[in-house]
Amino acid sequence: MTPRLSAAAVAVLLSTTILAACSSGDDPRPPSDGAIDARAYYDDYESEPIEDSGTLNYSSVPEMEGDGGEPPLPPDPDEDNTFRDHGSSGFVETATDAQSTFALDVDTGSYGVARTFLRDGYRVPRSAVRVEEWVNAYDYDDPAPADSDLGLTTETGPAPSLDDGTQLVRVGVSAREVSAADRPRVNITLVVDRSGSMDIRERLGLVQASLALLADRLRPDDTVSVVSFEDEARPILEPTPVRDTEAILEAIEELKPGGSTNLEAGLRLGYEQARAAFDPEAVNLVVLASDGVANVGATGPGSIVETIQEEGGSPDGGIHLVTVGYGLGNYNDHLMEQLADLGDGFYAYVDDFEEAEQLFGEDLVTTLTPVAAEARTQVTFDPELVTSYRLIGYDNRAIADEDFTDASTDAGELGAGHHATALYEVRLAEGVEPGAVIGTAAVRWTPVGTGGPGDGAQEEAVVDLVAADDEAAPSYRLQLAATVADLAQLLKRAASYDERGVTLEDLLARAEQLAEADVAGAEELVTLVEQAIDVR
Repeated sequence: MTPRLSAAAVAVLLSTTILAACSSGDDPRPPSDGAIDARAYYDDYESEPIEDSGTLNYSSVPEMEGDGGEPPLPPDPDEDNTFRDHGSSGFVETATDAQSTFALDVDTGSYGVARTFLRDGYRVPRSAVRVEEWVNAYDYDDPAPADSDLGLTTETGPAPSLDDGTQLVRVGVSAREVSAADRPRVNITLVVDRSGSMDIRERLGLVQASLALLADRLRPDDTVSVVSFEDEARPILEPTPVRDTEAILEAIEELKPGGSTNLEAGLRLGYEQARAAFDPEAVNLVVLASDGVANVGATGPGSIVETIQEEGGSPDGGIHLVTVGYGLGNYNDHLMEQLADLGDGFYAYVDDFEEAEQLFGEDLVTTLTPVAAEARTQVTFDPELVTSYRLIGYDNRAIADEDFTDASTDAGELGAGHHATALYEVRLAEGVEPGAVIGTAAVRWTPVGTGGPGDGAQEEAVVDLVAADDEAAPSYRLQLAATVADLAQLLKRAASYDERGVTLEDLLARAEQLAEADVAGAEELVTLVEQAIDVR
């Protein structure tokens, strides 16, 4: 079974990204008034000059026969990428299995990758689509709980891609909020891929800009260290308080490309440095910035799995792994997702400076503090009222129903202010009235303190699911989630969806209606569908 994201990890990952956006009013450094021009690292990035080095640099490879001495061009975005198709689920007969149990997931990497393909004029590979990551890339404005770590929101309406009375149920899980002022200190170890394949503005240039955003926006008492890797791994910056801006910027300048990709060596050294600087009162994490192309040493996650898992669940305090992908063309999406899942972390993809700024400067500001470990959801349908159901996405997050109450179950982590959404298509028995309780949704988790899970005690929240009135208009939130999920399934050509006759033009009309109603995120969705139409 593909490893699942652990809850503590996800929260951590969140934290990582969030760090970027957190700053302190008493920061002794100059205020963020342009003193650190993070965007310049991206805009002004220049690939290394051609040299007879024999490395993988796209712009610094040895002279090649027949090309007049010109360096080879980097692969096109749709060439030599690695994805893994986890399939898609069909309808389950409730009389046979009335429960659906899965680990929560807050990854958005699949959506970021697909958005880049479409923006650049390429079709999205079907194996690149993980539907839940598309759904979770949008905000449904679910309220955060005030008296619990996690809370549930549910709503039901007609399934827009079916005309047989099937209903769509949305289950939203929200984590409590923690203000930036109340978050614990952060101890980040950045593991940066500076191999030849990273020698592109959208890769190493964007990584440098991302790190500069951190230097500009973390609190002065947060700590940053940097490890880089190519043929070998080496430390670039020892654990340094963020207030020492000059030292951090000097480390960014040292990130020059060259050599092959010994990703295993980079992660091992990163974990060693993170453990040496470990602070039990802080959020401790390793952030891997890479295109995932490992071609020296062990090239898969297997050889370092034990280290990643041991560090994530160490009784002395966990160190979580966040992976951030950069660049398409010779990109390994599957490896980046696997590593984040193993490390109880989060996988995101960054394709331009605006997205880096969104990720490192805004989105995760409030999710810095992990609040819920091993978070999983179990939905139970009443077999007298529901004949069958289908969970949309989460195809590699399944958990055995009997493990839902097991505290040792490896699931997902959620950070403060974080949200995750699941969608179900539900077929009702004849005569079920609107408002009837057709089942329950439960979320179970282990509370997390600053150093990791507490005493192992579990908490649970439960809410009823009710049948919708087919004559009532569904909420804009449900319409948005449904349209995003339908687009993902259409591009994935999912077996359970492919024969419904839904077209991109149908989805464009739905997205445009949401945009006309000023629904947040709808304009981006319109653009995405239009781009999909252009490249089909």
